[in-house]
Amino acid sequence: MKLAYVGLPCQLQALRKLQLFSSEIGQSWADSVALSIGLFCRENWAYTCLRALVEDDYGVKLSEVDKFDIKKGKMLLYRNGEVLQEIPLPETKPYVRVGCEVCLDFSAELADLSVGAVGSPPKYSTVIVRTRRGMELLRRAEREGYVEVKHISEVKPGTKLVLKLTKEKRDENLAEAERRGRAGYSARHIATMGEENLEKLVAEAKGKSFADLERDVIDAGMCVSCGACVAVADDRLEMVEERPRLKEGASGDVEEAYLACPRTSLPAMVMAERLFSGEGEVKSDSLGKYLDVFAVRATEKARLTRWQDGGAVTALLLCALKAGEIDGAMVAKRDENWRPIATLARSEEELRESGGTLYCYVTNLPLLKEVASR
Repeated sequence: MKLAYVGLPCQLQALRKLQLFSSEIGQSWADSVALSIGLFCRENWAYTCLRALVEDDYGVKLSEVDKFDIKKGKMLLYRNGEVLQEIPLPETKPYVRVGCEVCLDFSAELADLSVGAVGSPPKYSTVIVRTRRGMELLRRAEREGYVEVKHISEVKPGTKLVLKLTKEKRDENLAEAERRGRAGYSARHIATMGEENLEKLVAEAKGKSFADLERDVIDAGMCVSCGACVAVADDRLEMVEERPRLKEGASGDVEEAYLACPRTSLPAMVMAERLFSGEGEVKSDSLGKYLDVFAVRATEKARLTRWQDGGAVTALLLCALKAGEIDGAMVAKRDENWRPIATLARSEEELRESGGTLYCYVTNLPLLKEVASR
Protein backbone atom coordinates (compact mmCIF):
# COMPACT_ATOMS: atom_id res chain seq x y z
CA MET A 1 0.00 0.00 0.00
CA LYS A 2 1.31 3.44 -0.98
CA LEU A 3 0.38 6.04 1.61
CA ALA A 4 0.64 9.77 2.05
CA TYR A 5 1.43 11.04 5.51
CA VAL A 6 0.41 14.48 6.75
CA GLY A 7 2.02 15.60 9.99
CA LEU A 8 3.71 18.22 12.08
CA PRO A 9 7.50 18.68 12.04
CA CYS A 10 7.99 16.44 15.09
CA GLN A 11 5.87 13.71 13.52
CA LEU A 12 7.93 13.87 10.32
CA GLN A 13 11.08 13.56 12.43
CA ALA A 14 9.66 10.40 14.00
CA LEU A 15 8.66 8.97 10.61
CA ARG A 16 12.09 9.60 9.11
CA LYS A 17 13.83 8.08 12.11
CA LEU A 18 11.69 4.96 11.82
CA GLN A 19 12.70 4.73 8.17
CA LEU A 20 16.39 5.36 8.94
CA PHE A 21 16.61 2.65 11.60
CA SER A 22 14.10 0.19 10.11
CA SER A 23 16.59 -2.68 9.96
CA GLU A 24 17.80 -2.12 13.53
CA ILE A 25 14.22 -1.90 14.81
CA GLY A 26 13.23 -4.89 12.71
CA GLN A 27 10.16 -3.20 11.25
CA SER A 28 9.79 -1.59 7.82
CA TRP A 29 6.15 -0.47 7.81
CA ALA A 30 7.14 3.24 7.77
CA ASP A 31 8.48 2.66 4.25
CA SER A 32 4.87 2.44 3.04
CA VAL A 33 4.82 6.26 3.05
CA ALA A 34 5.28 7.32 -0.57
CA LEU A 35 4.56 11.01 -0.01
CA SER A 36 4.91 13.20 3.06
CA ILE A 37 3.38 16.61 3.66
CA GLY A 38 4.59 18.59 6.66
CA LEU A 39 2.72 21.46 8.27
CA PHE A 40 4.32 24.67 9.51
CA CYS A 41 4.16 24.67 13.30
CA ARG A 42 5.17 27.25 15.88
CA GLU A 43 3.57 25.35 18.76
CA ASN A 44 0.64 23.08 19.47
CA TRP A 45 -1.89 22.26 22.15
CA ALA A 46 -3.17 19.04 23.66
CA TYR A 47 -6.91 18.66 23.18
CA THR A 48 -7.67 18.80 26.90
CA CYS A 49 -5.64 22.01 27.21
CA LEU A 50 -7.30 23.63 24.19
CA ARG A 51 -10.71 22.77 25.62
CA ALA A 52 -9.77 24.24 29.00
CA LEU A 53 -8.53 27.43 27.36
CA VAL A 54 -11.56 27.95 25.13
CA GLU A 55 -14.37 26.66 27.31
CA ASP A 56 -13.19 27.29 30.87
CA ASP A 57 -11.22 30.51 30.42
CA TYR A 58 -13.30 32.15 27.68
CA GLY A 59 -16.69 30.50 28.07
CA VAL A 60 -16.99 29.43 24.43
CA LYS A 61 -18.20 25.93 23.68
CA LEU A 62 -15.97 24.15 21.17
CA SER A 63 -19.11 22.87 19.45
CA GLU A 64 -19.94 26.50 18.63
CA VAL A 65 -16.67 27.03 16.75
CA ASP A 66 -16.40 26.07 13.08
CA LYS A 67 -12.89 27.38 12.40
CA PHE A 68 -9.70 28.29 14.27
CA ASP A 69 -6.98 30.53 12.92
CA ILE A 70 -3.86 32.30 14.19
CA LYS A 71 -3.23 35.76 12.81
CA LYS A 72 -1.26 38.78 14.03
CA GLY A 73 -0.58 37.47 17.51
CA LYS A 74 -4.10 36.18 18.19
CA MET A 75 -5.93 32.87 18.13
CA LEU A 76 -9.20 33.56 16.32
CA LEU A 77 -12.36 31.49 16.80
CA TYR A 78 -14.94 31.72 14.00
CA ARG A 79 -18.61 30.92 13.66
CA ASN A 80 -20.35 31.25 10.29
CA GLY A 81 -17.49 33.32 8.92
CA GLU A 82 -17.54 35.82 11.79
CA VAL A 83 -14.99 36.12 14.61
CA LEU A 84 -16.61 34.64 17.71
CA GLN A 85 -13.67 35.19 20.07
CA GLU A 86 -10.14 36.58 19.98
CA ILE A 87 -7.51 35.13 22.32
CA PRO A 88 -4.13 36.88 22.57
CA LEU A 89 -1.41 34.30 21.91
CA PRO A 90 0.50 35.13 25.13
CA GLU A 91 -2.56 33.90 27.05
CA THR A 92 -2.35 30.52 25.30
CA LYS A 93 1.29 29.92 26.29
CA PRO A 94 0.55 28.15 29.60
CA TYR A 95 -1.47 25.59 27.61
CA VAL A 96 1.19 24.80 24.98
CA ARG A 97 2.50 21.23 25.05
CA VAL A 98 5.80 21.15 26.93
CA GLY A 99 7.41 19.02 24.22
CA CYS A 100 6.81 21.83 21.72
CA GLU A 101 9.04 24.15 23.73
CA VAL A 102 12.21 22.25 22.71
CA CYS A 103 11.40 21.69 19.03
CA LEU A 104 13.62 23.61 16.57
CA ASP A 105 11.74 22.85 13.33
CA PHE A 106 9.15 25.38 12.15
CA SER A 107 8.75 24.43 8.49
CA ALA A 108 8.81 20.60 8.55
CA GLU A 109 12.26 20.28 7.01
CA LEU A 110 12.05 16.50 6.44
CA ALA A 111 8.88 16.44 4.32
CA ASP A 112 8.48 16.15 0.54
CA LEU A 113 6.24 19.22 0.70
CA SER A 114 5.95 21.68 3.57
CA VAL A 115 2.76 23.74 3.79
CA GLY A 116 1.59 26.69 5.86
CA ALA A 117 -0.19 30.03 5.65
CA VAL A 118 2.81 32.18 6.55
CA GLY A 119 4.35 34.07 3.62
CA SER A 120 1.42 33.96 1.21
CA PRO A 121 -1.53 36.35 0.77
CA PRO A 122 -5.00 35.49 2.13
CA LYS A 123 -6.61 32.37 0.67
CA TYR A 124 -3.22 30.97 -0.40
CA SER A 125 -0.90 28.43 1.21
CA THR A 126 2.88 28.65 1.14
CA VAL A 127 4.31 25.40 -0.24
CA ILE A 128 8.01 24.59 0.17
CA VAL A 129 8.87 21.92 -2.38
CA ARG A 130 11.75 19.83 -1.03
CA THR A 131 11.93 16.78 -3.31
CA ARG A 132 11.35 15.89 -6.96
CA ARG A 133 8.46 13.72 -5.85
CA GLY A 134 6.87 16.78 -4.28
CA MET A 135 7.56 18.94 -7.34
CA GLU A 136 6.05 16.36 -9.68
CA LEU A 137 2.85 16.26 -7.63
CA LEU A 138 2.57 20.05 -7.47
CA ARG A 139 3.04 20.38 -11.23
CA ARG A 140 0.58 17.55 -11.91
CA ALA A 141 -2.02 19.20 -9.66
CA GLU A 142 -1.47 22.49 -11.49
CA ARG A 143 -1.76 20.90 -14.95
CA GLU A 144 -4.90 19.00 -14.00
CA GLY A 145 -6.53 22.07 -12.52
CA TYR A 146 -6.59 21.17 -8.82
CA VAL A 147 -4.46 24.14 -7.76
CA GLU A 148 -3.39 27.59 -8.86
CA VAL A 149 0.34 28.21 -8.40
CA LYS A 150 2.41 31.40 -8.15
CA HIS A 151 6.10 31.65 -7.39
CA ILE A 152 6.70 33.02 -3.90
CA SER A 153 8.65 35.93 -5.40
CA GLU A 154 5.41 37.17 -6.99
CA VAL A 155 3.57 37.62 -3.69
CA LYS A 156 4.01 39.41 -0.38
CA PRO A 157 5.36 39.03 2.23
CA GLY A 158 7.13 36.01 0.70
CA THR A 159 9.66 33.90 2.58
CA LYS A 160 10.82 36.81 4.74
CA LEU A 161 8.17 36.12 7.38
CA VAL A 162 8.75 32.34 7.24
CA LEU A 163 12.45 32.94 7.88
CA LYS A 164 11.63 35.28 10.76
CA LEU A 165 9.36 32.78 12.50
CA THR A 166 11.85 29.98 11.87
CA LYS A 167 14.58 31.97 13.62
CA GLU A 168 12.29 33.00 16.50
CA LYS A 169 11.23 29.43 17.18
CA ARG A 170 14.77 28.11 17.00
CA ASP A 171 16.24 30.82 19.22
CA GLU A 172 13.48 30.63 21.87
CA ASN A 173 13.45 26.85 22.02
CA LEU A 174 17.22 26.53 22.09
CA ALA A 175 17.19 28.84 25.09
CA GLU A 176 14.51 26.67 26.72
CA ALA A 177 16.51 23.51 26.03
CA GLU A 178 19.56 25.10 27.65
CA ARG A 179 17.47 26.12 30.66
CA ARG A 180 16.23 22.54 31.05
CA GLY A 181 19.78 21.27 30.67
CA ARG A 182 20.90 23.38 33.60
CA ALA A 183 18.05 21.84 35.58
CA GLY A 184 19.29 18.35 34.73
CA TYR A 185 17.02 17.49 31.80
CA SER A 186 19.14 17.00 28.68
CA ALA A 187 17.58 17.67 25.27
CA ARG A 188 19.18 14.63 23.66
CA HIS A 189 17.57 15.21 20.28
CA ILE A 190 19.24 18.60 19.97
CA ALA A 191 22.62 17.31 21.08
CA THR A 192 22.56 14.58 18.43
CA MET A 193 21.21 16.54 15.44
CA GLY A 194 24.63 16.53 13.76
CA GLU A 195 25.55 13.01 14.87
CA GLU A 196 26.75 10.89 11.95
CA ASN A 197 27.79 7.79 13.89
CA LEU A 198 24.56 5.83 13.66
CA GLU A 199 26.15 2.71 15.12
CA LYS A 200 26.86 4.73 18.26
CA LEU A 201 23.18 5.72 18.56
CA VAL A 202 22.09 2.10 18.11
CA ALA A 203 24.59 0.96 20.74
CA GLU A 204 23.34 3.60 23.20
CA ALA A 205 19.80 2.22 22.85
CA LYS A 206 20.85 -1.35 23.63
CA GLY A 207 19.35 -2.68 26.83
CA LYS A 208 17.23 0.42 27.46
CA SER A 209 14.02 -0.08 29.41
CA PHE A 210 10.80 1.86 29.62
CA ALA A 211 12.15 3.40 32.83
CA ASP A 212 14.97 4.91 30.73
CA LEU A 213 12.47 6.27 28.22
CA GLU A 214 10.43 7.77 31.04
CA ARG A 215 13.46 9.40 32.61
CA ASP A 216 15.09 10.72 29.46
CA VAL A 217 12.02 11.80 27.49
CA ILE A 218 8.60 11.59 29.12
CA ASP A 219 9.28 12.92 32.61
CA ALA A 220 11.82 15.39 31.17
CA GLY A 221 9.05 17.11 29.19
CA MET A 222 10.57 16.17 25.82
CA CYS A 223 7.88 13.76 24.57
CA VAL A 224 5.94 14.84 21.48
CA SER A 225 3.30 12.06 21.69
CA CYS A 226 4.11 10.85 18.17
CA GLY A 227 3.50 7.25 19.20
CA ALA A 228 6.67 5.85 17.58
CA CYS A 229 7.54 3.99 20.77
CA VAL A 230 4.05 2.50 21.06
CA ALA A 231 4.02 1.50 17.40
CA VAL A 232 7.25 -0.50 17.53
CA ALA A 233 6.84 -2.02 21.00
CA ASP A 234 4.50 -4.83 19.92
CA ASP A 235 1.68 -4.26 22.43
CA ARG A 236 3.93 -3.59 25.42
CA LEU A 237 3.18 0.15 25.45
CA GLU A 238 0.01 2.20 25.10
CA MET A 239 -0.91 5.88 24.85
CA VAL A 240 -2.92 7.23 27.77
CA GLU A 241 -3.89 10.92 27.46
CA GLU A 242 -1.03 11.50 25.00
CA ARG A 243 1.52 9.88 27.32
CA PRO A 244 3.22 6.53 26.54
CA ARG A 245 2.71 4.00 29.32
CA LEU A 246 3.87 0.45 29.97
CA LYS A 247 0.96 -1.98 29.86
CA GLU A 248 0.25 -3.89 33.03
CA GLY A 249 2.34 -7.05 33.19
CA ALA A 250 4.33 -6.17 30.05
CA SER A 251 8.10 -6.42 29.81
CA GLY A 252 9.90 -3.14 30.35
CA ASP A 253 12.62 -4.11 27.87
CA VAL A 254 11.81 -1.73 25.00
CA GLU A 255 15.17 -0.88 23.46
CA GLU A 256 13.66 -0.69 19.97
CA ALA A 257 11.15 1.86 21.26
CA TYR A 258 13.98 3.85 22.83
CA LEU A 259 15.81 3.86 19.49
CA ALA A 260 12.67 4.82 17.52
CA CYS A 261 11.87 7.82 19.73
CA PRO A 262 12.81 11.10 17.98
CA ARG A 263 13.68 12.65 21.34
CA THR A 264 16.29 10.10 22.51
CA SER A 265 18.38 11.02 19.48
CA LEU A 266 17.78 12.81 16.21
CA PRO A 267 20.49 12.56 13.54
CA ALA A 268 18.64 15.19 11.50
CA MET A 269 21.57 16.03 9.23
CA VAL A 270 21.97 12.38 8.23
CA MET A 271 18.24 12.04 7.55
CA ALA A 272 18.23 15.22 5.47
CA GLU A 273 21.27 14.17 3.45
CA ARG A 274 19.74 10.78 2.67
CA LEU A 275 16.32 12.24 1.90
CA PHE A 276 17.58 14.92 -0.45
CA SER A 277 20.47 13.08 -2.14
CA GLY A 278 20.01 12.91 -5.90
CA GLU A 279 17.40 15.68 -5.89
CA GLY A 280 19.41 17.92 -8.22
CA GLU A 281 19.91 21.59 -7.43
CA VAL A 282 18.83 21.81 -3.81
CA LYS A 283 18.84 25.13 -2.01
CA SER A 284 19.90 25.12 1.62
CA ASP A 285 19.32 27.83 4.20
CA SER A 286 17.52 28.25 7.52
CA LEU A 287 14.40 26.70 5.93
CA GLY A 288 16.36 23.48 5.43
CA LYS A 289 16.91 21.89 2.02
CA TYR A 290 14.40 22.59 -0.74
CA LEU A 291 13.93 23.01 -4.49
CA ASP A 292 11.64 26.05 -4.55
CA VAL A 293 8.78 27.86 -2.80
CA PHE A 294 5.33 28.73 -4.14
CA ALA A 295 2.02 30.29 -3.15
CA VAL A 296 -0.74 27.77 -3.86
CA ARG A 297 -4.50 27.66 -3.58
CA ALA A 298 -7.10 25.06 -4.43
CA THR A 299 -9.40 25.63 -7.39
CA GLU A 300 -13.09 24.86 -7.75
CA LYS A 301 -12.17 21.47 -9.25
CA ALA A 302 -11.05 20.30 -5.81
CA ARG A 303 -14.61 20.93 -4.55
CA LEU A 304 -13.47 21.54 -1.00
CA THR A 305 -16.14 21.80 1.66
CA ARG A 306 -13.73 22.63 4.48
CA TRP A 307 -10.31 24.22 4.18
CA GLN A 308 -7.79 26.50 5.83
CA ASP A 309 -6.22 29.36 3.91
CA GLY A 310 -5.49 27.98 0.42
CA GLY A 311 -6.66 24.40 0.88
CA ALA A 312 -3.43 23.24 -0.78
CA VAL A 313 -2.91 20.08 1.28
CA THR A 314 -6.30 18.57 0.50
CA ALA A 315 -6.15 19.57 -3.18
CA LEU A 316 -2.71 17.97 -3.61
CA LEU A 317 -3.84 14.77 -1.87
CA LEU A 318 -6.94 14.60 -4.06
CA CYS A 319 -4.76 14.84 -7.15
CA ALA A 320 -2.34 12.16 -5.88
CA LEU A 321 -5.22 9.81 -5.05
CA LYS A 322 -6.91 10.34 -8.40
CA ALA A 323 -3.62 9.68 -10.24
CA GLY A 324 -3.03 6.45 -8.32
CA GLU A 325 0.16 7.78 -6.74
CA ILE A 326 -1.25 6.92 -3.31
CA ASP A 327 -3.87 4.48 -2.04
CA GLY A 328 -4.78 6.63 0.93
CA ALA A 329 -3.54 9.32 3.27
CA MET A 330 -2.87 9.38 6.99
CA VAL A 331 -4.65 12.56 8.10
CA ALA A 332 -6.51 13.96 11.09
CA LYS A 333 -10.20 14.73 11.20
CA ARG A 334 -12.27 16.04 14.09
CA ASP A 335 -15.55 15.41 15.80
CA GLU A 336 -18.13 18.11 16.52
CA ASN A 337 -16.19 19.17 19.63
CA TRP A 338 -12.86 19.52 17.79
CA ARG A 339 -11.42 16.34 19.27
CA PRO A 340 -8.77 15.18 16.75
CA ILE A 341 -9.01 11.67 15.33
CA ALA A 342 -6.21 9.95 13.42
CA THR A 343 -7.67 8.42 10.29
CA LEU A 344 -6.82 6.79 6.98
CA ALA A 345 -8.62 8.64 4.17
CA ARG A 346 -9.04 6.33 1.17
CA SER A 347 -11.63 8.22 -0.85
CA GLU A 348 -12.07 11.76 -2.15
CA GLU A 349 -14.99 12.24 0.23
CA GLU A 350 -12.89 11.19 3.24
CA LEU A 351 -10.09 13.53 2.19
CA ARG A 352 -12.47 16.47 1.91
CA GLU A 353 -13.90 15.69 5.36
CA SER A 354 -10.39 15.97 6.84
CA GLY A 355 -9.80 19.47 5.43
CA GLY A 356 -8.99 22.43 7.64
CA THR A 357 -6.42 22.97 10.36
CA LEU A 358 -6.51 21.43 13.83
CA TYR A 359 -4.54 23.20 16.53
CA CYS A 360 -4.40 20.20 18.83
CA TYR A 361 -2.22 17.13 18.50
CA VAL A 362 -3.19 13.63 17.49
CA THR A 363 -1.03 10.50 17.80
CA ASN A 364 -1.05 8.69 14.45
CA LEU A 365 2.02 6.43 14.05
CA PRO A 366 0.37 3.39 15.70
CA LEU A 367 -2.45 3.67 13.18
CA LEU A 368 0.06 4.02 10.34
CA LYS A 369 1.65 0.75 11.44
CA GLU A 370 -1.71 -0.97 11.67
CA VAL A 371 -2.72 0.18 8.18
CA ALA A 372 0.63 -0.54 6.56
CA SER A 373 0.82 -4.02 8.12
CA ARG A 374 -2.51 -5.22 6.75
